[in-house]
Amino acid sequence: MTITTLPSALYKQGIFDSIQAKLSQDIIVAAEAVKIARDTATHKDCLGSSKYETMGTEASYLAQGQGVRLLELERALAYFKQLALIANKSASLGAIVCLESEEGIQQTFCLAADSGGLQVVFAQQTITVITPQSPMGRAMFGKAAGDSFTLTIAGKTLSYELLMVY
Repeated sequence: MTITTLPSALYKQGIFDSIQAKLSQDIIVAAEAVKIARDTATHKDCLGSSKYETMGTEASYLAQGQGVRLLELERALAYFKQLALIANKSASLGAIVCLESEEGIQQTFCLAADSGGLQVVFAQQTITVITPQSPMGRAMFGKAAGDSFTLTIAGKTLSYELLMVY
C-alpha cells in the first residue's frame, strides 16, 4: 500500500462517503432483519399453546436485538454525516491517520467515536474505523505526523510511526 496522492480534503471526503455508504447498506439489511424477526414473533404459528412452546418469545427477543442494532447503525450514520472536513493536525476524532509499522506495513485508520471495526475500501486502500477507546486509538490519540508510539498487545510490543494525518 502507498499513501494516496489525492488532495487531503478529497481523500477525507471520499473515505467519509464510503463509510456512509457502507452504513447505509448495513441499515437496509438490518431493517429487513427487524421486519422478518417481528413478523416471525407475531405470526400465529409461533404463539405457543403451552408454556413450553417458546418460539414466539425467542423470536421477540431476536426482534428486539435486531431493532437495537438498527438504531446503532442509524446513530453511526448520523454521526458520520455531521463530521466536518477540517484538516486535523493530530490524531483526534474525525482524523484519517496513515501509519507504518516497524516491519514497513502501512495501515490507514479513521478515528471516530462510533463504528469501531468497520472497514471500507477507498482509493485501493482498506480503511479501518477505530475509536479512542481501542488500544490502537488510545495509543495514537493526540500524535502528529512524524510521531512514533508503541503498543503492547498480548505481550507483544509493536512500534508505529504516523506518516500522515488528514
